[in-house]
Amino acid sequence: MAVRNVAAGRNASEAIRAEIPGAIVHVLEMDLSSMDSVRRFASEFDSLNLPLNILINNAGIKAWGCTRSVDGLELHFATNYIGHFLLTNLLMENMKSTSSESGVEGRIVNVSSWWHFAIYPEGICFDKVKNPSR
Repeated sequence: MAVRNVAAGRNASEAIRAEIPGAIVHVLEMDLSSMDSVRRFASEFDSLNLPLNILINNAGIKAWGCTRSVDGLELHFATNYIGHFLLTNLLMENMKSTSSESGVEGRIVNVSSWWHFAIYPEGICFDKVKNPSR
């Protein structure tokens, strides 16, 4: 599991193991708003040499006002879109290898919410993503 809060992730993994005896659950830290954190996570995951059959991109935020990520991107855009895109791309080769070795096609599931309707009426202004006035 990729988690921003490791303590909460460990609690969740213990609950999973209590419900499913023998389950193997790895908890690795990742902050989707930080591209360095996403890269570190992907590297750590790859070093475990685990198969990857399914990737569920299910993290997102909704904060009020204009906040910037550590990379200078608007926080929602960094967390809800760019982080998932980067993570998926970094793990794609692992998923392809797993599929090739197991004969089972991998799956990528992107989960969303209705908050995308609350975005700027003009849509995403890609030329202004790093503009601090937006």
